[in-house]
Amino acid sequence: MEKQNGTVSSTEFVRQLKNDIQAFPKIRIKHPLLKAVCAGTATMDQIRAWAIQDYQFRAAVPRIAMMRYLACNDPEIAQKLWGVVEEETRGMDTGSAGHNELAIRFAEAIGLTQSQLVNAELRPSTAAHLYYVELIIHTLPWFVVMAIQIGAEGTFGPAAAALGNGFIQKYNMKPEDVRFFTVHSEADEEHGSLAEEIAVRYLHSPHLQEQTYKHTFRRMELLYDIWSIDGF
Repeated sequence: MEKQNGTVSSTEFVRQLKNDIQAFPKIRIKHPLLKAVCAGTATMDQIRAWAIQDYQFRAAVPRIAMMRYLACNDPEIAQKLWGVVEEETRGMDTGSAGHNELAIRFAEAIGLTQSQLVNAELRPSTAAHLYYVELIIHTLPWFVVMAIQIGAEGTFGPAAAALGNGFIQKYNMKPEDVRFFTVHSEADEEHGSLAEEIAVRYLHSPHLQEQTYKHTFRRMELLYDIWSIDGF
């Protein structure tokens, strides 16, 4: 690796982190549930149970995105983070709707009601992820929190594209009903690129790199475990 003053450069750190992310066993593109959807073998009851738990974070994302924006003290990056807030709440960049609205549209298409989504009992893995995401906003530097998105939003795009295609091809769903997934295959790639930009700009010390590395994979584990419903 390229060294700068005895440490790995931020550019090299990001390159190695991305390689390790793709090799990590708990990355959502490798999840058995995703593979079952793509093969058409997941039952609708399993898909509904998964959607209810996955929705709990989707509902919190606009608030989380705003908290990340408010924590940022880099004016240039803050402007871009405001764009993330607008995309999550109103679908400004992709010309769609708010992402939470799209998640509800998908849930209703598979037979769920808003009441079932809002009043759901959280599984321990779902609750752990929600608590964790808010905790790190308050305890880690804002740029570390955003760099962790390389392993979160930065890995959801391919998984979202695969799920959207699986629901259309194997479950005869309409493209407009799975717009949540097709939008994220576009938007999360851009958000992941922003996370990389922030990491390259700020992660110059061994401590910050170690902190980011550790929490990136913890976040990936929690995201993966939310999808590990009964039968998967």
